[in-house]
Amino acid sequence: MNSSPGAVAPTLCVAEAERERWQAIVVGGGPAGASCAAELATRGIRTLLLDRQQIPRAKVCGCCLSRLAIAELRGLARTPAGVGLNGLPVAPLVSVQLLHQGRAASLSLPGGGVLSRETLDPALVRAAIAAGAHWLPESRVTRVDEAPAGGRSREVSLSLSHERVCLRRTVAAEYVVWATGLGGQVPFAAGPSRVPAGGSVARRSRIGVGVIVAAGAVGIPVGHLMMAIADDGYGGIVQLEDGRLDLAAALNPASLSRGADPALALITLMTKAAGPEFVTPAFRAEVLAAVVRATPPLTRRAPLVAGVSGRILRVGDAAGYVEPFTGEGIGWALAGGRLLAEALAPRPLVAGEFMPCPATVAAAYSASYRSFLGSPHRRCQRVAGMLRRPAAVAAAVSVARFAPWIASRAVPAVVGTGATSS
Repeated sequence: MNSSPGAVAPTLCVAEAERERWQAIVVGGGPAGASCAAELATRGIRTLLLDRQQIPRAKVCGCCLSRLAIAELRGLARTPAGVGLNGLPVAPLVSVQLLHQGRAASLSLPGGGVLSRETLDPALVRAAIAAGAHWLPESRVTRVDEAPAGGRSREVSLSLSHERVCLRRTVAAEYVVWATGLGGQVPFAAGPSRVPAGGSVARRSRIGVGVIVAAGAVGIPVGHLMMAIADDGYGGIVQLEDGRLDLAAALNPASLSRGADPALALITLMTKAAGPEFVTPAFRAEVLAAVVRATPPLTRRAPLVAGVSGRILRVGDAAGYVEPFTGEGIGWALAGGRLLAEALAPRPLVAGEFMPCPATVAAAYSASYRSFLGSPHRRCQRVAGMLRRPAAVAAAVSVARFAPWIASRAVPAVVGTGATSS
């Protein structure tokens, strides 16, 4: 079987997965799903982690790690599952430069880090495997049945399509964790008319767009984040551990409508924010030649519990998302995975023991999710709203330029003050 370089090999085949009685199946091998699978397996839960693609895979952004993300990675590294996480080449993120209408202001931004998704995602999947979870990539969920014919009342079954080997199988578990990212819909067997997918997209939600360009396309020091803010959105550029540059932006949908080239939209954003001298011919050529990727609308809400059985639970971006100005997304994903694992398995289970009932799990997960992530979400919504007001942005950049000691005191209000609020 051919695989991409660096891909995490499966630990079992789809036929073997079908024969196993799983306690938890996690759908989605990104940070939320992989961290949740690692936490569950550490608690002795028979866990299957699957994804429709191989890991690693290209992502729009997610290379900036907030204080919360760093804290969650350190916590996972202290478990037997996370031994390999201690060696991750995370570059410290120490400063941010705000760019607006050709003006720049630099501020200290300690406590975060930078790491490419090509490095982070495989490490988290391997942590889940080290904890005892099984890994099955290239398996697409085509149907979710909450009441399978002849099945157990405590189970949810998933129909899988493994496209590479042309197999269709069914796997079942006590609980299913849905970690499929932005816009990931649960394909209920009952159909949308009987089981609503749930969730809503914010009316003015921006769209994520990103590219990775070669090192040297523009001078960005290691550990330095450049945030460009304009009327059509905002974007950040940072240097990855291998020297490449990650450029990710949240753009107004109008910038990408009517067949607009997303690469040109990124160039326009940088030109407006940093000035035409920033967009050198080399930088412009790199962005135009790169593969540009986009996301569905970013800001959205979805119920933490999907369906009617109470045994399908959303986590990560699938549970809702707010525009991320300073790299909050990965931290939220890792924390959400841990919170859900703690609700599903508040203590290690002994052999043959069932997991808590759906009502108990839903109550515990909802309470911890709101308590831990509610305040950071509201803070990020306030920041995103401020970024839509040009006068407010101009004033903020002016204060940062001429009174950095005042601006430095405001940084915690923007990026969070500690591990539990970043």
